[in-house]
Amino acid sequence: MRFLGRFILLLLGLIFAIPAGALTLGLGIFSEPAAQDLVVMIGTAVFDLLFAEAMQNGAPDIVIAEFAIGFAFVSLVLLVAPIGFVAICGEVTGTRSLIYYGLVTGLITAAIPWLMRGGFVETPALEAEWRITALLFVTGAVAGFVYWLITGRSAGRRRAPEAVETAPPRN
Repeated sequence: MRFLGRFILLLLGLIFAIPAGALTLGLGIFSEPAAQDLVVMIGTAVFDLLFAEAMQNGAPDIVIAEFAIGFAFVSLVLLVAPIGFVAICGEVTGTRSLIYYGLVTGLITAAIPWLMRGGFVETPALEAEWRITALLFVTGAVAGFVYWLITGRSAGRRRAPEAVETAPPRN
């Protein structure tokens, strides 16, 4: 019975943590010029593809479907996978630390773009890259914090009550 309760609580924590991370990422994109430039660049590329497809074949549906699938994949990888992994590991190990949920989720989220391109490259990273990395770290940290607020404080197995030592009766 405890497993079912913990599972429901885990799902509830994820239901609140994932949108909190998405909201943080959205607010960060609106406030960070490097992220805005990245979104504009992606939007322009998608618009160019849509226009070229419409001019060639008259049906840009394929480009729209591919963009939707790509957006869903990026959302899954950046917003769902890190907090889901940390939540399951925290539940299995019984970790209840705010620092664990916030820091580890933030580090995993920030590391994803670096890992997807093959790790660190020898060329110096642009300042904008580091700012986007910081934005992703904050996104993951906020998701981890929200998860900890809802579920993480009571993670793990129920601890056995400690035996209360009493003094032997005096005669």
